[in-house]
Amino acid sequence: MAPTGRGQKMFTIDEARALLPVITPEVESLVRTYQEIRSEIEATAGSTGLAIDSPDLAGHLEARGVVSRLFQQARDSIAKVHVHGCVVNGPEAGLIDFPCLYNNEIVFLCWKYGEATIEHWHRIPDGFAGRKPLLEADPPPGDDRVH
Repeated sequence: MAPTGRGQKMFTIDEARALLPVITPEVESLVRTYQEIRSEIEATAGSTGLAIDSPDLAGHLEARGVVSRLFQQARDSIAKVHVHGCVVNGPEAGLIDFPCLYNNEIVFLCWKYGEATIEHWHRIPDGFAGRKPLLEADPPPGDDRVH
């Protein structure tokens, strides 16, 4: 991983893939924590008769004291992933991006919790919806897939 002038790490495909076993347990914990948060919100909404999007629900959640602890767990997990230079871009789904320099542009190699390895990339403004497959060989002229 090579730091850029501003301290941001740039990953090669191999470096990003090698980091997956290190971050996967923390990403798994993050996804599980968000499932617990969702369950707590739904249970509180059900027990109070409030809609999930009701502004009054927050007070009931706060009174139970569980969600603040869960959010702290989520923040801790995110920090543990970020320390490696990755970006958590979808904590509930376990979406992790790895900055990569491609054709003088910073793009993201992207991985979703549950995928076997990193097989996609996207330009930063395109997000997960703009994922493109990686290529293992040199692309033909004009092809914009990362290899």
